[in-house]
Amino acid sequence: MINTTGQFNKNGLTNVRLSNKMPMQKNDWKEARPNRLVREVSPYLLQHAYNPVDWYAWGDEAFEKAKKENKLIIISIGYSSCHWCHVMEHESFTNEHVARIMNERFVCIKVDREERPDIDQIYMNAVQIITRRGGWPLNCFALPNGKPVYGGTYFPTESWINLLESLDETWKAEPQRIYDVAEELSQGIANTEIVRSKLAPQLVDFKETLLHNLNSCKRQLDFKLGGTMGAPKFPMPGLLKYLLLSGQHSQDKGLLNFVFTSLERMANGGIYDHVGGGFFRYSVDDKWFVPHFEKMLYDNAQLIEVYSLAYRLNPNPLYKSVVEQTFSFAQRQLMAPSGAFYSALDADTAGQEGGYYTWTKSELGQVLGFDSELISVAYGITPNGNWENTNILYRALTNSQLSSLFDIPEGEVAFRISSGLNKLLNARMNRVPPLVDDKVITSWNGLMISGLVTAYETFNDENFLNAAIAAGKYLAANHIATDGTTQRITCKGKTYGVGLLDDYAYLADAFIKLHKATGQQDWLNHTEQLVGKTLSVFFDEDSGMFFYTPNGTELIVRKMELMDGVMPSATARMAKNLLELSTLLKKHEYETLALQMLANVSNHLRSGNVYVHEWASLLLQAILPQTEVKFLKDKEHFIELIKSRLVYSKLTFVESENLPKAFLLCIGNTCQSPTDEPEDIISWVNSIQVEYY
Repeated sequence: MINTTGQFNKNGLTNVRLSNKMPMQKNDWKEARPNRLVREVSPYLLQHAYNPVDWYAWGDEAFEKAKKENKLIIISIGYSSCHWCHVMEHESFTNEHVARIMNERFVCIKVDREERPDIDQIYMNAVQIITRRGGWPLNCFALPNGKPVYGGTYFPTESWINLLESLDETWKAEPQRIYDVAEELSQGIANTEIVRSKLAPQLVDFKETLLHNLNSCKRQLDFKLGGTMGAPKFPMPGLLKYLLLSGQHSQDKGLLNFVFTSLERMANGGIYDHVGGGFFRYSVDDKWFVPHFEKMLYDNAQLIEVYSLAYRLNPNPLYKSVVEQTFSFAQRQLMAPSGAFYSALDADTAGQEGGYYTWTKSELGQVLGFDSELISVAYGITPNGNWENTNILYRALTNSQLSSLFDIPEGEVAFRISSGLNKLLNARMNRVPPLVDDKVITSWNGLMISGLVTAYETFNDENFLNAAIAAGKYLAANHIATDGTTQRITCKGKTYGVGLLDDYAYLADAFIKLHKATGQQDWLNHTEQLVGKTLSVFFDEDSGMFFYTPNGTELIVRKMELMDGVMPSATARMAKNLLELSTLLKKHEYETLALQMLANVSNHLRSGNVYVHEWASLLLQAILPQTEVKFLKDKEHFIELIKSRLVYSKLTFVESENLPKAFLLCIGNTCQSPTDEPEDIISWVNSIQVEYY
């Protein structure tokens, strides 16, 4: 491999505060003429439209130029709210000397990973093979045919220059060496996260597989602080959802307490925006204190769902408050006029990381006056600052502790804190706001719709459902063709981008939830269209799996998405859809497909620990018994109450005219005694256990 000194030091660089929005010198790059990216609509690409780097968007033009001039390609991937992307742009991509080297010796391509996660998937895979880590900005060097040869994440300017010169010299002096590396890397990428053939489901012990996965997960959990062990800490809402369901269905109190601890620690930590609601993407420490300050739709959508589900088992008022405040944030700062949701808020504001969200104690005094000391003590505000001479708000003391300390009633504490936070929110709105990435992404909106429907069913608040319906109608009308073909993005009035598997999978899941919540057939019809198109253009008959990209992809390799991260595996989510639709549509062949997929990834389940949580949730769902609640027609008003208290997935409600009492619960082929009490149904369903211990 080719050596370079340009390596990302996550500990040594976390406090740099630079961005592309910082003031420039006299030879400001913005005085230069725009490059090709000025024709794009992506906020991330437009951020680079006045760089002196001769950027190309992904497409034939760049690759044809590289082949014609026999140059290596730089594929630089990031997203608009990425702090370190801003840092590298400011340090290197706006530097005339660096740009001259890049332009003369390479063909340079900029990619918005949110527009093209399929491109990001391949080159991130390459960088992970090379460096054993990944992140953004992602900078990968490739042959003129697109095969990667080297890459990394953030590079300081001198390291970047050294790397540019070293690679160019090697390419000119020893091209075969580069070709050999590219071939080796391409083979590694092609053999990563792929299923080649089917494994017979009857050969797999699903219960034993689930037990193995659960035990492997436990070894990575931080039972004291919540989340996974170590730093940085990502919320991982899908993992928390899996462990919540698993803890409930195994009656493992330790698992449930872990989930509740995680949710409380996150909601009280600096990763949560206590003034405006919503979560930042992750914390750089293991205590959820110092966040990277970007806010992403996909995080907050899934956290709305998991806090809502947790409330059903543990009605902690904090969980409800988090859901309501996070939704309020999304409405205020991410909701488009169409009713759909934009993708993200930037981490930086006016050149300062987190500047929009942090406070000095004197600023609090100016805004709050009499209540500034109470708020300061409540949220850990100090005169010298708790982070870089300013303060990140985190919940340092409870209302009960504050009541005792200040000798005022607890109710008054709650009122003054609520009033004070509202004042801070109003004052903050006068600051320069973070950039909104105004892409409406199909898949991320699908996650948001699912989260809002879950919140509606938990709290019986029509505002959640109305917002979910509005977003769903917009996507159905604008992103889906009559045959189910789906486009990925709307931005600045333009709808574009080939839909990827996550677009189809997350949106189908959202429409299933809307159908169940409203009873409207249209949502189920849309789901059938989406799933039908997915089977025709993504499905691989040989393996019984789905590719991440549709037929005809132009990339160097066609990959699957098997592992989970902060977002669930698109393949696993589609398998979940098939399992649910097998019941809703009485299509047993869908269940067969889902079980085949579970069998195929059983080895991944055994070894993938916390990074296969969506598959593990699906496996748990598959082995749960089908449960049915029959109810008399005049008792349907109790059904919403029952739904709001259950986390059980394989549950259907059927209206009946011939029952001796109001409700009858049947688990598989066994029925309980009829009852007039909805609480009996709730208790019976929540006590269903799966014997996999």
